[in-house]
Amino acid sequence: KIADVANQYYVPVAMHNVSSPVATMASAHVGTAIPNSLAVEYHSYELGWWGDLVEETVIEDGYIEIPEKPGLGVTLDMDTVEEHMVDGETLFDEE
Repeated sequence: KIADVANQYYVPVAMHNVSSPVATMASAHVGTAIPNSLAVEYHSYELGWWGDLVEETVIEDGYIEIPEKPGLGVTLDMDTVEEHMVDGETLFDEE
């Protein structure tokens, strides 16, 4: 609704994104669904393992390719997720 109101006044919208590759892809999907999308902001806090969280490369040469198939288009790398979990947390059941 906010993007729609902004569009009525010719104001572009940029998704604020300081999250994982999964959320980055979700933000990109939102951007493709609104006519006044400008960009997806990207901050990974310089985590060396940010890109390892998913099997696919999310950002290539500053662009995110949105897949035509259903879903976000990324697959979690469960080994990386488990490696970087908060102490005391357990990995959810994959089934």
